[in-house]
Order: sequence, then structure tokens, then C-alpha cells
Amino acid sequence: MNKTVWMKEAEKRGITDFEIYEQKSSSTSIQLFEHKVDGFTISECDGVAIRGIYQGKMGICYLEDASDTNMDYALSQLMDNASIITSEDEVEIYAGEDSYPEVKQKENTFKLKSSEEKIALLKQIEEAIYASDERIEQVMSVDYAESDVTRSILNSKQLSLSDSNSYSMVMAQVMAKDHEDVKSDYDWAVIMDEKDIDVQAFANKLSKKVCDKLNATQIPSGNYPVIMEKDTMISLLGALCGLFDGENASKGISILKDSLDKQVFNEKITIIDDPLMDYGYSSCSFDDEGVSCKKKTVVEQGVLKTYLHNLKSAKLMNTTSTGNGFKAGYASNVGISPTNFYIQNGDTSFDDMVSSMEQGVIITDITGLHAGLNPISTEFSLQSSGFYVEHGKIVKPINLITVAGNFMDAMKEIEAVGNDLKFSYSGIGAPSIKFKELAISGE
Repeated sequence: MNKTVWMKEAEKRGITDFEIYEQKSSSTSIQLFEHKVDGFTISECDGVAIRGIYQGKMGICYLEDASDTNMDYALSQLMDNASIITSEDEVEIYAGEDSYPEVKQKENTFKLKSSEEKIALLKQIEEAIYASDERIEQVMSVDYAESDVTRSILNSKQLSLSDSNSYSMVMAQVMAKDHEDVKSDYDWAVIMDEKDIDVQAFANKLSKKVCDKLNATQIPSGNYPVIMEKDTMISLLGALCGLFDGENASKGISILKDSLDKQVFNEKITIIDDPLMDYGYSSCSFDDEGVSCKKKTVVEQGVLKTYLHNLKSAKLMNTTSTGNGFKAGYASNVGISPTNFYIQNGDTSFDDMVSSMEQGVIITDITGLHAGLNPISTEFSLQSSGFYVEHGKIVKPINLITVAGNFMDAMKEIEAVGNDLKFSYSGIGAPSIKFKELAISGE
């Protein structure tokens, strides 16, 4: 693709502003089962999205083959698409900024390992898990995933940006058995170099995680103080990111509409979106519209300070983009997404939260988020498992319970925020949080 030629031809056809967005990606996945390679896949994709303003409307065309021989077809499609748009929303191809921040990213040297070395690591993990506890009945899978993504934006307003991101990770899923009771669980680790993973520690952690679930029972239904363990909070926060979406707020869809500078959560809650975080999983210096990224406090001590915006939502709310205009893939429209989005650490240890409970529940797993959580009202009713606490001590594992409530209400009734912040590989982060009371359905 000769991008200069495409730019000139677009101008000849009356496309006043024109943009070429390119995303090159490659991935490798390896699946191990019972010490044998059960799957090995390598894939590559080079996708291009062209956008342009024609007769005042934004036209778009997506291409997997962006060779110059397809230029006439692609530009014609863009013009045809623009001609059928009836929306009066103002559209824009971004001119860019004088400078963009630098982002520290760790180099992925593990991807340079041979396939044999990557498979050998998976075998080591599998062996270590089996050896970690006699109750490990089966290692259901040990997987390796590797991704390299390069994106670039070039437009007729002299904007020219590019960056790349790469990561490798391992995942393992196991099953434990004690007499007739069977439980399963999984864990993962990002490995940018071989020092990032301690095989024995990884195996021991996963083994303990699943074996601690064995012989779980129910508890009587009632209202209990609840500690949402950090992984559970990550799941809840990730499912409710739309609350902070500027377009949702402008359309009245978000329950946080008209809530700027108002107290929406407990004062112990501060939420940050930080695309410039050193070595963050979702760090980047610019979004998919070419807007410079910046760290922002979304909620400060319970007060909503900003929504997340792309160019479109910013215009709708008469403000500026926060640099959160991202695509789900090259062949999708620009939406609004968080980057490294997290609830800030508190000052209470997990052990201290547990010891403060006379009688309560720790939730470590929730399922059914798509069916059991209403992202508009934030009402939730989720099948859960975890541990029962008495007199400040964990006394037994519990399962087959349901935790229910309203997220907005619960986030106002917080007794403690943990100091154990963790991030998922999607960039969502949270510490464990102790809630004053939630409804538990059990026996």
C-alpha cells in the first residue's frame, strides 16, 4: 500500500479529510495436555481501516488486502458509505498534537525463545502442579499465548503515529479431588522474560487455590459483612466500566449521568485511568483517533470527576477527549475504553479485614456476570463461592451461594479498602474491599 498515493487520490475525489489506520498482528498459541502438544497455532493479520469526510459525512471502509489495486474500490466504498449517513453528529479527523508522552514498556524477550523451549516450560509447569499436592486429580490444560500488535495512524492533517505492543503469557487449569468432592480453578502469568515466572511458586499457588475449595458447604441465608477478594472486584469493575462512558452519559444510559462533581461512592474509593503507567498491560501514548493519552482521576474520594471520552462523546458533552477512543479491532468503529483502569489501593491488609469480622463471608469467585448483572441499574445476583469467617478466622470453604445487591449502593457502604491491588491482563485493577453488608442466599 502506497499511502501517499492513497492520500492524493482521496483528495482528488473530494474527500476533504482522510485517514489510514493500520493494525498488524501476529499470535502464537500452544496447548499442552497430558504432556503432549494438543494444539499449536500461528496466525497473522494485516488490517487497514480508511476513514474520510465526504460531503460532510464520515465514510469508512475496512480492508484485509490494502494493495494499490484495491484503491479505487475502497475509496468508492468510503464515498458510498458517507452518502447514506443521515446523522447530524459532527465528525472529525484529528489533527494531532505538538507532542506525545513517552510510555515505558518492558521488552518481550521471551517470544524469542524457540517453540521447543516454550513447550518445555509448559511441561515443567504441568509436572510441578501434579507434584504440588496429591489431591490434584488432573491438569486439564497448560497453555501458552503470545501476541504482537503494531498500529499506525496517518492522515491528511499531517498526523503520523505508530506504536507496538507485545506480551507472552501462560495459563493453567486444574482439577482437584478429595473423596467424591471435585473442584477446578485456573491461574495465569504474564512472562516478558524467563525471570518473570517461578514455576514452582506458580504451581503451588494454583494448587492451593483449588485445593482450598474442597469440601465446601453452604451457609444459612442472610445479610453478612462481605469481603470481595481482589479478583472478584476486578470482574465487577470490568463489567461496569460503561458507567464511566461519556457517550452513555450523554445519552442518559449510564446511571452516573449528570453526576459530575457529585458524591457517587464512599470517600474511600478513588478510581484512576492511567494509560501512561510504567509497564502497564494497557499503556499507550495515544488512542486510536490520535489523541494524546493522559492519566486522569475518574473518581476522587468518592466524587465523580470525569467521564471517559472519545472525540464524538466529548463534542456531545461540550468538553475535550480524554484519549479513550479505542477500537475493538481494526474493523470496528471507535468506541470508548479504559486503559489501566483501577481502584486505588487502600491502607488495610487482607488479613486485617478478615480479623475484623465477627461473622462474615469472603467471595473469591463469581459466575454469570452477563446474566446476573444489570449494567444499567447495577443490580446483581451472582452465583458465588469463597470462605466463611467466624471470630476473625477463616473456618471453612463455602459454595452454592448467591450474592446479591446493587453495586452503586454497595460502593457507598464500604468499611475498608485493601492494600493488595492486582491487575488483570486486560488492564483492569482492584484491591480487595470489605462491604458493610450484602445479601447471601444459601441454605
